[in-house]
Amino acid sequence: MEKKKVIITLCKVFPAAHSRSGKPTGFEEKLKNGSKIHTIRENKNGIWNKWCADINGGRKYLSVREWSGKPYNSQQRELMRFEDIGLQEVTMTYGCDDAVPQIWIDGKNVPIEEVAKNDGLTVNEFIEWFFSNNSENVFEGVVIQFTKFRY
Repeated sequence: MEKKKVIITLCKVFPAAHSRSGKPTGFEEKLKNGSKIHTIRENKNGIWNKWCADINGGRKYLSVREWSGKPYNSQQRELMRFEDIGLQEVTMTYGCDDAVPQIWIDGKNVPIEEVAKNDGLTVNEFIEWFFSNNSENVFEGVVIQFTKFRY
Protein backbone atom coordinates (compact mmCIF):
# COMPACT_ATOMS: atom_id res chain seq x y z
CA MET A 1 0.00 0.00 0.00
CA GLU A 2 1.33 3.40 -0.98
CA LYS A 3 1.75 5.91 1.83
CA LYS A 4 -0.41 8.99 1.77
CA LYS A 5 1.26 12.38 1.89
CA VAL A 6 0.93 15.40 4.12
CA ILE A 7 1.89 18.52 2.18
CA ILE A 8 3.56 21.66 3.46
CA THR A 9 4.29 24.47 1.04
CA LEU A 10 7.11 26.90 1.64
CA CYS A 11 7.11 30.33 0.08
CA LYS A 12 9.59 30.79 -2.76
CA VAL A 13 9.37 34.57 -2.29
CA PHE A 14 8.32 36.76 0.61
CA PRO A 15 4.54 37.36 0.72
CA ALA A 16 2.89 40.57 -0.49
CA ALA A 17 2.38 41.96 3.04
CA HIS A 18 6.11 41.62 3.89
CA SER A 19 8.55 44.50 3.34
CA ARG A 20 10.70 42.06 1.28
CA SER A 21 7.69 41.19 -0.89
CA GLY A 22 8.63 39.33 -4.05
CA LYS A 23 12.26 38.76 -3.02
CA PRO A 24 13.47 35.14 -2.74
CA THR A 25 13.25 33.51 0.69
CA GLY A 26 16.00 31.02 -0.13
CA PHE A 27 14.04 28.35 1.76
CA GLU A 28 14.84 25.61 -0.78
CA GLU A 29 18.60 26.08 -0.45
CA LYS A 30 18.36 26.49 3.33
CA LEU A 31 16.26 23.32 3.63
CA LYS A 32 18.68 21.33 1.49
CA ASN A 33 21.84 22.63 3.20
CA GLY A 34 20.40 21.99 6.67
CA SER A 35 20.14 25.59 7.87
CA LYS A 36 16.31 25.58 7.78
CA ILE A 37 15.51 22.77 10.18
CA HIS A 38 11.87 23.53 10.91
CA THR A 39 8.75 25.39 9.95
CA ILE A 40 6.14 26.94 12.21
CA ARG A 41 2.44 26.43 11.54
CA GLU A 42 -0.96 26.85 13.16
CA ASN A 43 -2.39 23.65 14.61
CA LYS A 44 -6.14 24.00 14.12
CA ASN A 45 -8.03 21.29 16.00
CA GLY A 46 -4.72 19.52 16.75
CA ILE A 47 -4.40 18.30 13.15
CA TRP A 48 -0.59 18.32 13.27
CA ASN A 49 -0.65 15.98 16.27
CA LYS A 50 -2.56 13.44 14.15
CA TRP A 51 -0.43 13.97 11.05
CA CYS A 52 2.80 13.69 13.04
CA ALA A 53 1.63 10.40 14.56
CA ASP A 54 0.68 9.13 11.09
CA ILE A 55 4.04 10.15 9.60
CA ASN A 56 6.12 8.73 12.44
CA GLY A 57 3.96 5.60 12.47
CA GLY A 58 4.82 4.92 8.82
CA ARG A 59 1.32 5.54 7.43
CA LYS A 60 2.14 8.88 5.76
CA TYR A 61 5.13 11.00 4.76
CA LEU A 62 5.71 14.75 4.79
CA SER A 63 6.12 16.32 1.35
CA VAL A 64 7.76 19.75 1.61
CA ARG A 65 7.02 21.75 -1.51
CA GLU A 66 7.14 25.24 -2.94
CA TRP A 67 4.90 27.01 -5.40
CA SER A 68 6.42 27.40 -8.87
CA GLY A 69 4.79 30.82 -9.16
CA LYS A 70 1.97 32.65 -7.44
CA PRO A 71 0.72 30.72 -4.36
CA TYR A 72 -2.50 28.76 -4.97
CA ASN A 73 -2.35 29.68 -8.68
CA SER A 74 0.65 27.65 -9.80
CA GLN A 75 2.07 24.15 -9.73
CA GLN A 76 3.86 22.85 -6.65
CA ARG A 77 7.32 21.31 -6.80
CA GLU A 78 8.49 18.85 -4.15
CA LEU A 79 11.72 19.89 -2.44
CA MET A 80 12.14 17.07 0.10
CA ARG A 81 10.30 14.21 1.77
CA PHE A 82 10.43 13.30 5.43
CA GLU A 83 9.40 9.95 6.93
CA ASP A 84 10.11 11.08 10.51
CA ILE A 85 9.38 14.51 12.01
CA GLY A 86 9.21 16.16 15.40
CA LEU A 87 6.45 18.34 16.77
CA GLN A 88 6.74 20.96 19.50
CA GLU A 89 4.11 23.36 20.82
CA VAL A 90 4.96 27.04 20.32
CA THR A 91 3.51 30.23 21.78
CA MET A 92 4.81 33.62 20.70
CA THR A 93 3.75 36.91 22.24
CA TYR A 94 4.73 40.44 21.30
CA GLY A 95 3.64 42.84 24.01
CA CYS A 96 4.03 46.60 23.87
CA ASP A 97 6.79 46.40 26.50
CA ASP A 98 8.77 43.76 24.57
CA ALA A 99 11.73 44.75 22.39
CA VAL A 100 11.20 41.52 20.45
CA PRO A 101 8.59 38.75 20.62
CA GLN A 102 8.87 36.25 23.46
CA ILE A 103 8.84 32.62 22.35
CA TRP A 104 8.01 29.52 24.40
CA ILE A 105 8.52 26.10 22.86
CA ASP A 106 7.15 23.22 24.92
CA GLY A 107 6.98 25.69 27.82
CA LYS A 108 10.67 26.68 27.57
CA ASN A 109 11.60 30.29 26.76
CA VAL A 110 13.77 30.23 23.63
CA PRO A 111 15.64 33.25 22.20
CA ILE A 112 14.06 34.62 19.04
CA GLU A 113 17.48 34.72 17.38
CA GLU A 114 17.76 30.92 17.57
CA VAL A 115 14.18 30.26 16.42
CA ALA A 116 14.40 32.72 13.50
CA LYS A 117 17.75 31.28 12.33
CA ASN A 118 16.46 27.69 12.48
CA ASP A 119 13.39 28.79 10.50
CA GLY A 120 15.61 30.26 7.77
CA LEU A 121 14.91 33.93 8.54
CA THR A 122 16.61 36.92 10.12
CA VAL A 123 15.05 38.22 13.33
CA ASN A 124 13.45 41.18 11.53
CA GLU A 125 12.09 38.96 8.73
CA PHE A 126 10.72 36.54 11.33
CA ILE A 127 8.99 39.27 13.36
CA GLU A 128 7.39 40.77 10.28
CA TRP A 129 6.36 37.31 8.97
CA PHE A 130 4.49 36.39 12.15
CA PHE A 131 3.38 39.74 13.57
CA SER A 132 2.84 42.28 10.77
CA ASN A 133 -0.77 41.12 10.24
CA ASN A 134 -1.41 39.73 13.73
CA SER A 135 -3.66 42.18 15.58
CA GLU A 136 -3.69 39.91 18.66
CA ASN A 137 0.13 39.95 19.00
CA VAL A 138 -0.08 36.27 19.96
CA PHE A 139 0.70 33.24 17.82
CA GLU A 140 0.01 29.69 18.94
CA GLY A 141 0.91 26.67 16.88
CA VAL A 142 3.56 24.04 16.37
CA VAL A 143 7.17 23.81 15.33
CA ILE A 144 7.48 21.02 12.78
CA GLN A 145 11.01 19.71 13.11
CA PHE A 146 12.65 18.21 10.02
CA THR A 147 15.65 16.87 12.00
CA LYS A 148 16.25 15.27 15.41
CA PHE A 149 16.89 18.75 16.89
CA ARG A 150 14.55 19.82 19.69
CA TYR A 151 14.47 22.99 21.76
